[in-house]
Amino acid sequence: MIINTESAPMVQYDTVGENIGVLRLHNGRDNLVDHAIFLDLFQLKQWLNNYKFKGLILTGEGRNFSKGANVNRIREYKGCPEILEKELNEGKKILSYIEALPLITVAAIEGACFGAGLEIALSCNYRLAAENALFSFPEVTLGLLPGFGGTIRLPALIGQRAAKRLISSGNMITSEDAMRIGLTDEITGKKEAFQKAVELIEGMVNHCSGKQMEYLSGMLDQPWTDCLPMYEKESKNFTELIKTMDMG
Repeated sequence: MIINTESAPMVQYDTVGENIGVLRLHNGRDNLVDHAIFLDLFQLKQWLNNYKFKGLILTGEGRNFSKGANVNRIREYKGCPEILEKELNEGKKILSYIEALPLITVAAIEGACFGAGLEIALSCNYRLAAENALFSFPEVTLGLLPGFGGTIRLPALIGQRAAKRLISSGNMITSEDAMRIGLTDEITGKKEAFQKAVELIEGMVNHCSGKQMEYLSGMLDQPWTDCLPMYEKESKNFTELIKTMDMG
């Protein structure tokens, strides 16, 4: 049973039983990411500390995980890119925090998972995609590049060649393609990704204590979280491209 505990403008905080927390993107039909600081990091830390979860699921409300950043909001920063750069760096602190959690983190993906939405999903240990899921980095079609950690996390996950092709083409790929290149870990039936994520976490925590998971995460996850200079450079590149962005 999912119990709503509290909500933020773009994210709902839920629970499944005692061991699993849920962060649900909740912003209209497309779950657009209106701001890089898409949730309150202090609130997230308090919530996790209060519940002592063993696993965390990130998912989207309704038909889509997220169709990415709100392009109209991005255009508003064209005259003040330095503000966007600061916000991007603050938002990346949220993703780095999620990435370094001593929990099993799973993105349960239905429908569209584009741009900033995909970059959020990349902060998880695992990505389970429904058969109807679609993936894309469409930023290149706007004269931009991913600016929310994608240029660092994607090549770390699938390799430089595959990452460069996916980012530079702007092409949309299916769940089968995503599985083939290593972007996702499992394909589920339509509307089954969330339940499969619950089952994955439950199957792993049955044999691994909280302290064991903390040590394991510390050993295996840390190499990809200590990339602050690279994340800051990515933000700088993104905001430089904003200056020449097509306003149409």
